[in-house]
Amino acid sequence: MNQNTEQKLMKLSEVTKLVGVSRKALQEYDKMDLVHPTTTTEGGYWLYDEDAVGRISTIQLFSMVGYTRKEIKEFIDTVTGFDHMEERQARYRDAIERLKKERTRLDGLISMAETMAALSNPQSKDTLKELYDYKKGGTFSETSNMENLQQSIDFLSGLEEPQREQMNQLIPVMQGYVVKLMALSCCQEEDPASPSVLEKVEDVFQEWKAPYTILMRSLGMASDSESLHDLPLSEQLVSFRCFTESTLGGTEPSAAGDTLEMTINHRYGEGTADNIRKMIDVFIEKKTQ
Repeated sequence: MNQNTEQKLMKLSEVTKLVGVSRKALQEYDKMDLVHPTTTTEGGYWLYDEDAVGRISTIQLFSMVGYTRKEIKEFIDTVTGFDHMEERQARYRDAIERLKKERTRLDGLISMAETMAALSNPQSKDTLKELYDYKKGGTFSETSNMENLQQSIDFLSGLEEPQREQMNQLIPVMQGYVVKLMALSCCQEEDPASPSVLEKVEDVFQEWKAPYTILMRSLGMASDSESLHDLPLSEQLVSFRCFTESTLGGTEPSAAGDTLEMTINHRYGEGTADNIRKMIDVFIEKKTQ
C-alpha cells in the first residue's frame, strides 16, 4: 500500500463521523453485502476508500427517506453505469421529494417547539395558575390534543418562510398578551366597570403594545424608529380593539384549528369571549371620557 493510497483511506471511526452512520450500521451493511471495507489493517481496523464512502452516503440518504435496506441493495446493485441514468435520476428525484416533505414537517415542529417554549414563560405562572383554578370544567377543545397538535404543525408547515419568521417573532411577545386576555375570563361575574376589572384590562392593553408594534413593523406599516406611543390614545384603543378581535378569531375553526375564542368558550363556558369583549368596550369607553 503506497502513501497516496493510504491518504485516501479512512478509518471506520472517521467514516461514522463524516457520514453520520453508526459503527453497528456499517457492520450490518457488511453482513448484507451493501458495502464492505476496502481493506483491513493487520490490527483488524476497517479502512474505506472514496468510492466506499460515497456508497455509504448513498445508503444513508435512501435510508433516511424511508427505503428499506433490501430496496437500497437492489437499487445500488442494479442501477449502475451509463445505461441506467434515467432510472437512477428518478430514484434521486423521489428522495428529494421525500426530503422536502420531511423538511416541511420539521419546520412545523420547530415552530411548534418555539410556541411551546414561549408558553412556558415563568413570568406568566401566576396568571396561568389563576386561569387553571378558575376552570369550570370541559376541555380546551372537542378535538384531542394529538389532533390539535397535528393541525398546528400542518398550519405552521404550510407558511412561507417570511410568514414563519414573522410568527416566530410574534409568538414570544404574544404569549403575555394572550394569557392576560384569557385571564379576563376569571372576571366575567364582576361588573365590567369595577376598578379591579378595569385594572386587568389595562394590563392587557399594555401587554398588547409589544406584539402590535412588531406586527406593524413586519408589515412595513411602521419604521423601526416609530413607536406606538406616538399615536393618539384614541387610535391606540381602536387598534387594540381590532387586534383583540382578530386574536379571539370568532367561533369557526381556522386553518390552525380551534380559535382562541372557541378555546375560551369550551373551557370557561359559552359566552365567555363575549363577556371579555364587553370588558374591553367598557375600558375603552372609560379611557376616552
